Amino acid sequence: MLKTLRHPVKFLDGIVDRVFTVLGAVTLSQFPQFYGQYMQRLGGHLDEARRSLDIYVQAASSLNLTLEEYIKEHLESDSDVFESTGEIIKDLVERVENLEQSYLALQDANIYNRWLVFFQEVDWEIAAGTWQNFMPGVPTTVEGLTYALAGLLIGWGIYSLLKAIVAFPFRIRGAKKNIFKRSLKRGNH
Repeated sequence: MLKTLRHPVKFLDGIVDRVFTVLGAVTLSQFPQFYGQYMQRLGGHLDEARRSLDIYVQAASSLNLTLEEYIKEHLESDSDVFESTGEIIKDLVERVENLEQSYLALQDANIYNRWLVFFQEVDWEIAAGTWQNFMPGVPTTVEGLTYALAGLLIGWGIYSLLKAIVAFPFRIRGAKKNIFKRSLKRGNH
């Protein structure tokens, strides 16, 4: 009975193995595409933040103040309205610095550490917006093919691990049966 089931199980094993590896390859091969779209969106956020900050820089300059002096005037004002504007400008300066740092780090990352730098620098709000409008693509670059190969290996590894976990109890049971059979044979001799 077990021999009859062996062939369909082997066939199914081969199909599931290939599904996992192809899914891994296709999924990871999309990372460069997502990364490029994320970088465009990040650059857009950075440009817009710089533009907004430039308005305050120009306002400060028209009053013969540096931006830091302009912010300080707002924060030390007796008016809640001006204080809140000072906080907004201060937060905007920080946002521009953070976006610039992330953009430069991601721009300087090579294809082998890009995924790691991405997860260190990612702005999850921008990533969510990127994902919402993500357009998959066919990888035709060395980077896309490298990630596809990595995905293939990861998919195969995950399947192999799951297969080993599922098969483990059956192997133990089989090993116990073999030990029992050997002990019976020894007892008969």
